[in-house]
Amino acid sequence: MKFDIPVKMKGTPSEKWYPSLSESNRIILNRYLENADLSSSFQFFRSVSDAALKDDNPSFAVFMCEECSRNELSGTERFDMNELLIDAYIGVKRYDDAKFLCEENLKLFPSVSEKIISRNGSLPEKLNCRNRYIDIVVGIESGYDEAFALLERFFDMDLITKEDLAFRKQSLKIHRLQRSFDGVYTYSYKK
Repeated sequence: MKFDIPVKMKGTPSEKWYPSLSESNRIILNRYLENADLSSSFQFFRSVSDAALKDDNPSFAVFMCEECSRNELSGTERFDMNELLIDAYIGVKRYDDAKFLCEENLKLFPSVSEKIISRNGSLPEKLNCRNRYIDIVVGIESGYDEAFALLERFFDMDLITKEDLAFRKQSLKIHRLQRSFDGVYTYSYKK
């Protein structure tokens, strides 16, 4: 099948990649090209993945993030792409893959933390390897003890403050208690 490479992609690093796409992926990609950042291959994949997530299209975001991950990435780029991919994996219910990436980013964090903090002015509030990890452990697995251990680990890594640690622990206790009450009040006798 003959197709034209979009004008916006001509002369960019992503131009050579475009012909390898299936027809359906080309159609989906074209929806996000208008606002895509084509300054580098990484920025292209990042901006399109982000747009797909905002458009509630996590399966295409997974595709784009995984395509990007095949490229040579700096530590910070890998961290940023993993942060997007964590959200995308959760969106398609690939929780084990998301947890794996959370661990990968926690390992990467010490080497990229200075750059992340300097570009944001402080530690970002949205840090998927921290926040979404707890979401999976508590919300999907009901692993409260593991979540408490993770919070201690995050504190030791300087990913949360002492005040935040206390607040999050209290929130988990309340959540656990609420879930217990929900279980008690939804119990019905077998007929």
